[in-house]
Order: sequence, then structure tokens, then C-alpha cells
Amino acid sequence: METIKDFFTLEHIYLLANYGVIPLWLMLIFVPNSRFTNLVINSIFLPILLASTYGYLIYQEFYAGGIFAADAGAKVMENFKLYLGLDQLATLLGNKLMLLTFWIHFLTISIFTGTWIAKDALRNGIHKYVVLIPLVLTYFTGPLGLFLYLFLRLIIIQRMSMHD
Repeated sequence: METIKDFFTLEHIYLLANYGVIPLWLMLIFVPNSRFTNLVINSIFLPILLASTYGYLIYQEFYAGGIFAADAGAKVMENFKLYLGLDQLATLLGNKLMLLTFWIHFLTISIFTGTWIAKDALRNGIHKYVVLIPLVLTYFTGPLGLFLYLFLRLIIIQRMSMHD
């Protein structure tokens, strides 16, 4: 019998995460107001799944030897060096497990942002095809898609508040 760690290799998790978000993005783009989209994307299921994946990866990196292992605390503290410069970040991302953890982080934030864009467009009566390019850009580039959506939103509804 395989253990979870043997079954969910880093490559397997990477592929599942990448292929797994594509249907979600397609739903946001083409059927943002459908009952099924709301059930899948706006439920607690997606955040729990992504957070569990993220937690599993963090556990594998820092606590696989046990939470009280001698090097667990040192490993956690070592990763705070990423704030000291680009070279330290590059060193951290040289570790495939940490690179995958950052990738899951990016996918999670991107799908959250895409969901917000789709819901905000529906709330403001912006046609789903107007947000097609911002959603695709958000999928690939994150902040650029959000910026384009906010720019288009400002032009279309001609108002924006700091609390939207």
C-alpha cells in the first residue's frame, strides 16, 4: 500500500494543481453566474482544498521529521531570509518543494482574484465578455489582469470607491 507521500509526488501535485484550476477559470470566464460555478468556486471546498495542499507542502518541508525535530525551527527561520534580497529568494526557490509551495500560493491568489473580478462584474452589470481578457490576464499574470479589470470597470460604470 502506498503512503500519501508516495502517491502525491511534487510533480503529481504540480500537474493536478495546474490542470485542476483550468476548469475553474473556464467557468469564471464563460458561465460566471451559473449555479454550478457558484457551488464549486464560491463554496468552502476550493479554499479548503488549496489550503490543505499548501499545508501538506509546508508540513513536508518543515516538519516531516516531526514538529519537534531539532532542525524544524531552524528551517522555518532560515526561510525568512527571502526578505533580505533577491539572491536569498532565488536560493529558497531553488528548493523544488518551496517552489511548488509558492506556485500553489500564486494559483490560490489568482483564482481568488478571478472570482472577485467575475462577481464584481456581475454585481455591476458588466458583461462577461468584457471581463474575458482581464480574467485570462489574471490567470497568467495576476496583478495585470486585476489592473485591466479595474481600469475597464472605471470606464464602464464611471465610479470607483476605495471600499469596493
